Amino acid sequence: MKKLIAVSAVAALAATALSAEITFGIWGRTLWNVAANGSYTETKADGTTEKKDTVVSDIHQSWGGAAPRIGLTVAADSENYGFNFQIFNNGSNADGQCQGGNAYVWVKPIEQVKIYAGKLDVNLLSGDACFGLWDWDRIGNVNGVGEQWTFEDYLDCHNVQVDKLGWNSWEDAFGTSIVVTPVEGLTLGVGIPLNYEDKKDADKDGPTTLSGIYAHNAAYVGAYNIQGIGTVKAALKTLPKTSDDKSQNQLGVAFDLTAVENLFVSVGAKINTNSDAHDKKVNAYARYGVNEQLTVHAIVGTKLSAVYEDKDNGSKDDGFGFLAGAGIDYNLDGGIGVFADVRYSDSIYTSGTKGYDNADNLTLGVGVAKNYSNGSLGIAFEGSTNAKGRYALKDADAFSWEVPVRFQYSF
Repeated sequence: MKKLIAVSAVAALAATALSAEITFGIWGRTLWNVAANGSYTETKADGTTEKKDTVVSDIHQSWGGAAPRIGLTVAADSENYGFNFQIFNNGSNADGQCQGGNAYVWVKPIEQVKIYAGKLDVNLLSGDACFGLWDWDRIGNVNGVGEQWTFEDYLDCHNVQVDKLGWNSWEDAFGTSIVVTPVEGLTLGVGIPLNYEDKKDADKDGPTTLSGIYAHNAAYVGAYNIQGIGTVKAALKTLPKTSDDKSQNQLGVAFDLTAVENLFVSVGAKINTNSDAHDKKVNAYARYGVNEQLTVHAIVGTKLSAVYEDKDNGSKDDGFGFLAGAGIDYNLDGGIGVFADVRYSDSIYTSGTKGYDNADNLTLGVGVAKNYSNGSLGIAFEGSTNAKGRYALKDADAFSWEVPVRFQYSF
């Protein structure tokens, strides 16, 4: 009888496997900074210290932290069910091992409805602007300027219990997302952050009470693709009340233009409904494929009503900060590609100040990479003004430079 049960279980498992596609994949990136300028502190015989220039070398990731990143993804998809699970290895020590951006299951009870549950990094409607130095070392004003540039991934349940006026918290968040596609071109969804709470007191605005979940943490999203024109996106992100008990919500809107062949343009705005909130943002990104070899990128970012510290007059709340940049990708024969990227941000955008020295930032980079079937190998030069590179420098007005070698791989 036991043998019969075992055989039946194996047969059932085999039948399940035949009806689902199970995949294993690995992706990673490592940057070896062959040389870069840095500094060290020298202690003299009399006990005083002095900063001195030096040249350093190390390995890390584009986004900082230990390397190499080796990310394992296991996923399964069937007609009605699926899952996605990731494990990231960062470096070699135990602290570098972590669960990746995804650990969720999904179910489609009917064709028009898909429900996700778990930790999500799906980016269903995210408005990204990833090019150039984003794929190398994200120094200076490249750091943070790429993913979710014109529209956030509101359905991924980020921003649970964010700072009272903060918006872009990357705290790990779990929850459920319901995505409905009732007619062709229309997407409706709700991202519902949910935390596991074991014998803890509930927070009135937190992700445990129903009012906290749906009125102060959840996001409600809609998007419509106009055939041959582009996609309109809108979101209402509910936020916890401010420290003085004022209600606030975040409105996000964006439009992706795809009407012109080889041209993609995305413009988005993010505004907090609380009149005391600042750093309202309007961002834009454009990409144009001139031909099979050449692609041109342009990016613009603004901070409206930004709080800044004025050197002469103290703090004000009506400042305007901006960032602007451009880049090119050019493909040569034999799988070789070159890139160039340059970006400038003023002092209000860069450091929230006005009138101070060394507060703005110009970041630039050029490089070349050879593509292979399972990855690429490249080398670049990067620079950033006012000591806003990867490493601390002796002088605040110094030019940071580095020569990274990039290993990128996927299996």
